[in-house]
Amino acid sequence: MLDYVNFPLGLIKYLSIYLSDSSTVANTQRAILSNISGRYSGDVHNYLLESTALDPRFQSLPQLDCNQREAVFQRIQKRVEQLQQNQPTDEKSMERKEEASAHCSTHGGEGALEAEGRAESEEEPASKKTALEDQLGDSFSKTEQPSKGIERETELYRREASIPLSCCPLTWWRENSSKYPLLSPLVKEYLSIPATSVPSERVFLTAGDIVTAQRSQLLPENVDMLIFLKKNMTIS
Repeated sequence: MLDYVNFPLGLIKYLSIYLSDSSTVANTQRAILSNISGRYSGDVHNYLLESTALDPRFQSLPQLDCNQREAVFQRIQKRVEQLQQNQPTDEKSMERKEEASAHCSTHGGEGALEAEGRAESEEEPASKKTALEDQLGDSFSKTEQPSKGIERETELYRREASIPLSCCPLTWWRENSSKYPLLSPLVKEYLSIPATSVPSERVFLTAGDIVTAQRSQLLPENVDMLIFLKKNMTIS
């Protein structure tokens, strides 16, 4: 028996089998549901739910019950924490590369490796605590714990009113990224992925139209350029 909880409400609505349906229609609907059932389970299903929750059009997750919604946002908070843990390393790496690049442009290419090695070897000295900070810092520190900040930001986002279906979620996040500085990096990671493979399939079809038996001697770089022009050049 198929687990209909794992299917989007739209598919349930349009693939529901009614007594008035002919045997051909009913069998077709069963075949479609059986074919796609595995695509809405396990880690893939969780990833789709998290992406849906980060879309301001659907962040209320009406197709789930209360416990399932909480589980989705708990996973989102854990993912944000992981990104925060990896962010300092990435920032230091970028700073080193920028310093090496600047040194290269100023002093020539031969000093680039030397500048990069020096940037890697240099470490910022650890700041020393004062006596007052050492004794009372844990009790009076105003620094908010990262997990608390993530929880507060997530709750604020969940209280947002859903935007109309006709609006673009990427535009909404661009306008509200400063309001949600912890969630925004995760949104870029999730919502930047194309929802379907249709665009890439169209590129393959375009390549098939260009590389024919009569044009089999085209160089690969020329094929790439022709495909690029076809997809990006507007002919009036």
